[in-house]
Amino acid sequence: MVVELETEADGPARMAALVMRHRAELFAYLVAAVRHPQDAEDLLQDTCAAAARSWEQFVPGTPFMAWAREIARRRILEHARATRRRPTCVDPEVLARLDAAAVAIEAAEPADARRDALRECVSGLGGVARRVIDLRYRLRLWVPDIASAIGKSVQSTYAILKRARQALRECADRRLKESLS
Repeated sequence: MVVELETEADGPARMAALVMRHRAELFAYLVAAVRHPQDAEDLLQDTCAAAARSWEQFVPGTPFMAWAREIARRRILEHARATRRRPTCVDPEVLARLDAAAVAIEAAEPADARRDALRECVSGLGGVARRVIDLRYRLRLWVPDIASAIGKSVQSTYAILKRARQALRECADRRLKESLS
């Protein structure tokens, strides 16, 4: 488990840095809960705003992600109540299980090490695969838009993305194993 060491003097700038550092993890948690990237992005913004408003309640020395996930969980439940007509959210029990799984994964494999390994692997990726990964994850384009940008068919673009993800997964796993030995 990653424990963030903050002091009260760190204030809002430290909170913003922590949110940015853990943004991808929070977003993944939100997408898993609401299943719609646009809703997850809105909830991420709400979560960040709520974290900023309640920063003085954060206890220095405690895990930041656990605190942030609790704020996100509350936003998810509010979203579920507000959008009852659209069954996009999982129920609260599943959210609790999702949170427990996130804590277990965090404890077993710190996200920072995996993120660092993945960054190194992405920098080593070349050609059209690198461009597709950048367009999909940095610019958050959908596959049909990426296909249009690179002059390939949608089916071909899906295949390129699948191979690139597999190569990145294998590379990151290899680098993590190397770092443990």
